[in-house]
Amino acid sequence: MHALVTSPSLWALLPMVVFLVLTLRGKNYTFSVGIAAILGCVLMGQGPKEFAGILVKNLGAILGQVGLIIMFGAGLGSVMDASGINKTIVNLVVKKVGVNSKSKAIFVCYFISLLMVVLIGTLNGGNAVVAPILLPIVAAAGLCPTTVCYLMFNAGLVGVTVGPFCTAVASALAVSGLSYQDYMIYAALPYSIVWSVFALMIAFYIQKNSEKHGEKYENVEVPEEFVPNRRQRNACIGFIVSFIACLVYGLVKGSDMKFVMFVILFLSAVVAAFIPEPYEKSIVLFGKGMGKMGGTFLAFLLTGVMIDTISMGGGWQALSSLILNAIGADSKYLLMTVASFVGGFGVEGAVVTQMQIIQKAFWGVASSMGIPMTAWAIVLIAAVRITSIVYPSANYAAHLGFARCDNMKTLLVAGWVISVIMLGFTSVWGYIVMNVL
Repeated sequence: MHALVTSPSLWALLPMVVFLVLTLRGKNYTFSVGIAAILGCVLMGQGPKEFAGILVKNLGAILGQVGLIIMFGAGLGSVMDASGINKTIVNLVVKKVGVNSKSKAIFVCYFISLLMVVLIGTLNGGNAVVAPILLPIVAAAGLCPTTVCYLMFNAGLVGVTVGPFCTAVASALAVSGLSYQDYMIYAALPYSIVWSVFALMIAFYIQKNSEKHGEKYENVEVPEEFVPNRRQRNACIGFIVSFIACLVYGLVKGSDMKFVMFVILFLSAVVAAFIPEPYEKSIVLFGKGMGKMGGTFLAFLLTGVMIDTISMGGGWQALSSLILNAIGADSKYLLMTVASFVGGFGVEGAVVTQMQIIQKAFWGVASSMGIPMTAWAIVLIAAVRITSIVYPSANYAAHLGFARCDNMKTLLVAGWVISVIMLGFTSVWGYIVMNVL
C-alpha cells in the first residue's frame, strides 16, 4: 500500500477529526477510535500486518499500560466490595463527624466521596459504593438531590486528580514524565484546592436555590445501622495500612505506572485475605471486575494506532507550526489557556487519550517557548477535568442515578461556571510557577 499523505501535513490529522466528530455525536468510543485508526492506516499506507504491528507495540506503551491499570483497578474494586471495607470506612467517618446540620452534611458528603474515589481509584466506582450508604444520612440532614449529585461528582473529579494510584494520575505522570511529588506540588494540589473551594461555594448556592424550589428527597429508605464485624474491621485496617505503606514507599523510591500495577495487585491480595475462601473467590471476583473493562483496554490500543499514524504523517508537527504562527512565539500564557480550552471543549474521550492528544498537539510549541513541564502539567489536568463537567456524559448520567437527581440543567450551568474559573486559574498558576516558584 502507498501512503496518501506526505509528511508533514495537516491531512494526517484527519483521523483525529473523524474521531472527535464521532465521539461528540455520541457514538461508541471504541467504535469511533477504531474507525479513526483504520483511516490513519489507509492514509499512511499501512496494511493489515503493519496495523497489527502497531497494535502490539502499544501493548507495552503508555496507552496499553494505562488500559491494564484500569482493568486491575476494576478488579480491586470488586474484591473491596466483597470484603465490606467500603461500608466500614463511610460509617466510621459519618459517626466521628456527626451529621446534624446542612453545612456539616455538605462537607461530609464532599469529603467521603473524595476519600473513597482516592482509595478505590475510580470516579464512578468510588461513588457507586458511597451513594447507598450516604444518601439516607444527607437526606435526613436536609440536602437536596441536586446538591448531593454536584458534591459527589466534583469531589470524585478532584479525587481522581490527586489519588496516587488513580488512572488519571498514572496517565499524567506517564505523559509528563514528572514524579508524583512534583506533579502534586506544581499542578494537582493547587488545581484541586482551588477547584474544591469554588465547588463548595457553588454547592451552598445550589442548596439554597434548590430549597426555594421545594426540592427534597422522598421515600429514602433508612437502612439498618451497619456494625462491621471483626473480619470487616480487620480488612479495613489491613487495606489502609497497606495503602499508606505503598504511598510512602512510592514517595521515597519514586513511582511510575509499573509500580501502580504492582500496588493494585498487592492491595487486592491483602484485601482477599479477609474474604471467606480468600484466593479462589478473590481471583474470580478480580477477573470479573477486569472483564468489565475489556472494551476500554481495546479502545486504548486502537487509540495508540490512531496517534502513531498521525505521527507518521507529520500531523502533530504541521499543527505545531500552525499554532506557533497563529499566536506568536512569546505568548506562553495564551498558549496554556488555548491548550486547556481545546482539551476541555474540543477533545472528547478517555483521560489518557485527551492527554496524549493535547501533549502531541501543543507540547512542541510549549517547549520551544520555554514552558517547563512543571507548569505544563496543569494544562494536562485542565484539559481532562473541564471536559468532565461541561458536556452531558456517561459520568454525569451515572451520578444522576447515584444521587437520584434529574436536574441536569443546574449541574451543567454550575459546571460551565467552574470551568471558566479554572481556565483563568490555569494561566495564573502558569505565571506563578514560571516567575515566582
